[in-house]
Amino acid sequence: MVVIYSAIAAAGAGLLLTRIENEAIVTRERQIPLILSQTRNAVKIERMSSLVRAIFLANDRRLERQLQLQIQALAQGFGFDGSATLTGGSRKVASLAKTIAAAHQKNRDEVDQRNGDQTTPGSGKSTADLVAYEEAMRIIEMMGKEVSGNSALVADEIAGGIQKSAVAVRNVVIIVLIIPALSVPLLLVLARRHLAVPIVAAISNLKRIEKDEPLLVEKNRPLLKELALIGDAIISYGNAASELRRTNLVLQALAEKDPLTGLANRRTFERFLAAAIQRSSPESGTAILLIDIDHFKSVNDRFGHPTGDRCLKSLASLLENIPDLSNALAARFGGEEFVVVYDAPSSDHALEYARFLCRKIEQLETQSVDGTYLRFTGSIGVSFTTSTSEEPGDLLEKADRALYDAKRSGRNRAEADSSLSKGSREGRVQRIP
Repeated sequence: MVVIYSAIAAAGAGLLLTRIENEAIVTRERQIPLILSQTRNAVKIERMSSLVRAIFLANDRRLERQLQLQIQALAQGFGFDGSATLTGGSRKVASLAKTIAAAHQKNRDEVDQRNGDQTTPGSGKSTADLVAYEEAMRIIEMMGKEVSGNSALVADEIAGGIQKSAVAVRNVVIIVLIIPALSVPLLLVLARRHLAVPIVAAISNLKRIEKDEPLLVEKNRPLLKELALIGDAIISYGNAASELRRTNLVLQALAEKDPLTGLANRRTFERFLAAAIQRSSPESGTAILLIDIDHFKSVNDRFGHPTGDRCLKSLASLLENIPDLSNALAARFGGEEFVVVYDAPSSDHALEYARFLCRKIEQLETQSVDGTYLRFTGSIGVSFTTSTSEEPGDLLEKADRALYDAKRSGRNRAEADSSLSKGSREGRVQRIP
């Protein structure tokens, strides 16, 4: 009877372990390489984002050409992975990079044709290269989401398959061991050492993977080849999952933050603004302060783009640490434009705080690349609402009109939207109460 029972149990366990072995081989040979491939794609996407940003900020034909070649090489690399979305997206990004470089060259040619005429102060933005840059970043964000989604799906499938197999083995072992446990203590001890311990270790590692904790590596390799393969597959999956989590964090930061200043980017700001408007009430409304650095193109032309980037970072640091604002968010709106949104008690408070920021910006000192220090000023447009039905785009448009009024009135000042009380618009040197 014992012999028959043992033979049946051994046959059942053998079939189950053979199936698990086959699944482990498939995981190791197909699915884990797929995750690693997606991880490499994520790194390529991050690199392509950096190159597109660099070519947008560059002002040297030779550098732009080198960046174009690097972007083209990256775009060709996506074709080996067989993803139509990534391949098509990367080719579009390469084409848009070429458009940005062409727009830069056109601007340089126009400057040469003016034969040394003084450059008119302005925002420093070109419609053609700015539109191409924003479209390229949108495509890169879409590619990042595609890679992140595919990797997460494969990872979930691997985790589910391995965990089901491990649980099935555990159940078989328990059934096999319960009946002969009292009569065959030696078998129980051997089974525990060579079956239960490796299985429990595998399940423990799966839980550690779920909690993103370090994996435990057994010193003694299991005698059964099938269990050894399961353990190896779990270790490989854990390492791939850890790398995938780090990659997803990079992609998430890329999607939510401006890479140069570290502030929230425009997409994050727009989501925050919509939520802030829904919180508005007669007692506490939503204020927008749209900030633009005065004559920023002249800073780039005179001191170079690296110094211009330092000015942007200096202003970003000031906005990131502004005190005494409720539910505030500072973001880079685009180019040399920044925006602050917060819950303001009144339109008067918003305008006075904007004037306060003008004074703080004027006091900033930024060290240029050659070691000299320079100062710059900023103009601010203010809009305010207490209505939850206000459209975010309308509120932004009001702030933009007010910013235009501030620049037309001489710059280095704050102006409120014309629909606000005109009594709040006198002077620009009043202090915050």
